[in-house]
Amino acid sequence: MAEPEVIPYLPLDIALDCLYRVPFNFFPTVRQVCSSWRTLFSSPSFSEARRTKGYQTHLACIVQAAPSTPGKSPVYSISAYDQKQNSWTVLPPIPDLSYGIPLFCSCVSLGSQIVVLGGWDPSSWTVLTYVYIYDFVQARWRRGASMPTARSFFGCAANEGRILVAGGHDSGKKALQSAEVYNIVTDAWEALPNMNQERDECKAVCLGGKFVVISGFSTDSQGQFASTAESFDFSKMEWRAEGSFWPAGRPPTSIVQFREQLYAILDGQLVRLRHAEKVWEPVCSLPAGVKAPACAVPLGDGILVVGFCGNGAITSVLWSVETPSSWKDLDASFGTVQHNACTVQV
Repeated sequence: MAEPEVIPYLPLDIALDCLYRVPFNFFPTVRQVCSSWRTLFSSPSFSEARRTKGYQTHLACIVQAAPSTPGKSPVYSISAYDQKQNSWTVLPPIPDLSYGIPLFCSCVSLGSQIVVLGGWDPSSWTVLTYVYIYDFVQARWRRGASMPTARSFFGCAANEGRILVAGGHDSGKKALQSAEVYNIVTDAWEALPNMNQERDECKAVCLGGKFVVISGFSTDSQGQFASTAESFDFSKMEWRAEGSFWPAGRPPTSIVQFREQLYAILDGQLVRLRHAEKVWEPVCSLPAGVKAPACAVPLGDGILVVGFCGNGAITSVLWSVETPSSWKDLDASFGTVQHNACTVQV
């Protein structure tokens, strides 16, 4: 039987290799060429082939807004920085949401998908339970099952097809102890046992295969961030206290996982957690131009930090782990930046 003709007059292996190299921002256009290409780009083997051949790219996805007209609220979207192309791309808007990405939403990644959870309706300040998933290979949004509990400023982390949400506060500003887990394959939520304490504005990460919820504060101690953390054991379905984990009184928003280690930004320094001693050690100083870091996200061989210069303009810098480690200025993105960001491999 003759091999299928993917690109006329080219051997199959060469034709496939050409398509494996297509940058992600051309996926929507390429998928429309013919049914065989659409089928190819939709198959799991396509993503796996890009990964094994080294054609995948790391995308830093950041929630931000373009400068708005005075008197009008900014409309938020997701900007993706492609490290290989050294370029920024704005993802298509969510079809259901005319006001753009919800304010203060959370975003995490699973495989080649980014998941947006919760946030506020910018016109009414209503707390939303929406879940939307953008598939970079399919190049489209879809709606997921809504969160069972309306919560704001919660911890959120993803691993192996599951997304944990924990803490935050309800519409009455009461800090929450509750936690839930979402299965992206079954599109279903499951309630988990309550954490050991209320944790509003906490940070969740996945470390060593465990979901860890760090810091946060209780209803009675607004803004007094705790030093403690706790991890969830799915085999026992219980929370375990992790002791002192983070400097008390400091918001944990900048914590990011890179190569199975936790990093953060503290007092103008990039710091790294020595897990055994629960000590954050300095790695290097931030570049002088970054006056107010807004978010940090792992990216390929380093960590991308997006923040503000002294004049309020956006700046983007990449710390490379290569020896010797160094900072590199990137093309600036635009507009207002929220704290939420994640990395997607496409």
